[in-house]
Amino acid sequence: MPSKFLPLTAKQRGCFWEAHREACVNLELSTREEREAYRKLVMREECGKEHISQLDRTHDFDRVMLRFAKDAGDYEAASRFAVADEARQVALVRICCAQVMQLKGEPEGSTAAQNYLAGIVEQARIPCGRAIQDASFWMDVAPGSLRSLFQILDTHRRRLLRAEMAKGFSALLSFDPSAVYALKQGGGVVIEQRPGAYADLSNRIHINLRGGRA
Repeated sequence: MPSKFLPLTAKQRGCFWEAHREACVNLELSTREEREAYRKLVMREECGKEHISQLDRTHDFDRVMLRFAKDAGDYEAASRFAVADEARQVALVRICCAQVMQLKGEPEGSTAAQNYLAGIVEQARIPCGRAIQDASFWMDVAPGSLRSLFQILDTHRRRLLRAEMAKGFSALLSFDPSAVYALKQGGGVVIEQRPGAYADLSNRIHINLRGGRA
């Protein structure tokens, strides 16, 4: 989902190989060829990749580790990785929602900005709206729809950026979870790198999963 690729850390690689070993033991894969074939199968099916150097340290790592844990019969570990991946996707959806509203040129909490965002979210047939009591934005999302929702939002974010680039503005289209956008009068976008800008976003954009608020 995020554009900047960050490979696995040394600690994550160690966890990867240990989880792979435990899964192989539980699956009774005894030969090197069987273990290698299984490892590549898991990476291909979960991430579309076959080499550990191609895995990123966030989504890819969680997906592969979740699969290894399930195949090893370690359901406690599987639940941890499932929640970690889901929580990361929720955070990225929230950030992309905020960036879309910024690029629309309306204040994030305004009715106009939230109505525009609602139009996008509704394309994915996801219930959403503006909460009257605190002017926050809410949506009810099935966990399995988070990835496709992010892709829809990111497509609109790129479309809005391209409209500004057509006026001569230069920018990277790739998703940046620390970027904050502000439109300039007459065209163009000011981009600030503010890593902590979305720390309290959960108070402004509520995502309900499985009947509970996230």
